[in-house]
Amino acid sequence: MASLSEPSARLAVLNPRGRDPYLDYGDGPGEPGQGVHAPVNFHAYAAATRGAFYDSAVKLVRDRQRYAAAIVLIRRRCWISLDAVRIVKASGLPVIVAWKECGPLQIAHQLTGRGRALRAYGEILVEADGVVTPTLDPPPCFGPVTPAAFDAKLFFVPTPYPLESPSWDFSVPEAERSGILVGTREFRTPARNHLQAVSRAASLAHETSADRVTVINSEGKRGARALREWAPAFPPGCLRVVDGPLPYRDYMNLLATHRVVFQLDRGGVPGQVSGDCLLARTVCAGGNSTVERLAFPSLCDDGTLLSPAIRERLVRLMQDDDWYRRAVEESQERARESLGFEAASLRLAEVVSEIERGR
Repeated sequence: MASLSEPSARLAVLNPRGRDPYLDYGDGPGEPGQGVHAPVNFHAYAAATRGAFYDSAVKLVRDRQRYAAAIVLIRRRCWISLDAVRIVKASGLPVIVAWKECGPLQIAHQLTGRGRALRAYGEILVEADGVVTPTLDPPPCFGPVTPAAFDAKLFFVPTPYPLESPSWDFSVPEAERSGILVGTREFRTPARNHLQAVSRAASLAHETSADRVTVINSEGKRGARALREWAPAFPPGCLRVVDGPLPYRDYMNLLATHRVVFQLDRGGVPGQVSGDCLLARTVCAGGNSTVERLAFPSLCDDGTLLSPAIRERLVRLMQDDDWYRRAVEESQERARESLGFEAASLRLAEVVSEIERGR
């Protein structure tokens, strides 16, 4: 495995009273394996800086000498995160906060009509030394903190991916890639536009003579029934339904064998599906996540549910090998600039330095 540069600032990431257990990335992102959280999403901030992921503020404080700062995740029950912020800050460690579910629609859902959560969120913004947003749509300013003070605390750091590590390169030879994988999995979440994605994928399969369209069904019998009803819209034998969710390595191995990953997610989320595409050295199209907007700017959707220009590019990606190869290479070049572990480690060190200057 390629060794990453020694980080200028090691960070701890804390999901207070969360389900994911303590995980130490002191030796880097490690190897893909069953039962261990991959170094993606918020785990990636810890992995990129050779820090660790915690579920307990008390345990983090015991290890505080190891870190330059801590990122405390804001959960739906914001008062739990507020307690954690206060415990960590009292230890003298700079505290940065970030929403765990951080798409704008997700944040709105977590705060709307929840007075206790709103009050706790306002106090968190006052207490925090910094606020990190992994999306291009920042979280709301609320409570006693002034807009100017909030803006001074706000930093954009997209969730990174271990692009520099051969162990996390899931790519397969181009000749072994075929068809379309639908990146979304839930019919019930409106912002995912999963039904539209399945429908558009069926249309693309006809237009490009795709040999398969794969859909991961994570909704059990309900999802299977809905997909059976949609099967006649696909070319005969084209629709492949995989029961999920899958272990991360199995999912990545499946994803990597597809030529294109297609979705119509409008949630403004960080973009794990598109980040997974970067690790598989393939192409993601159709959504509006931050990773898509950074790595696949000509393929991310502007909100028109697949504009004609994007549709034309998708058809060409499926049929033109040279154009497909160039699209993959260009997305990797863009990703290394802002989405790799090296870039994230440098950016997070800059954030810590700026916070320390302002304290």
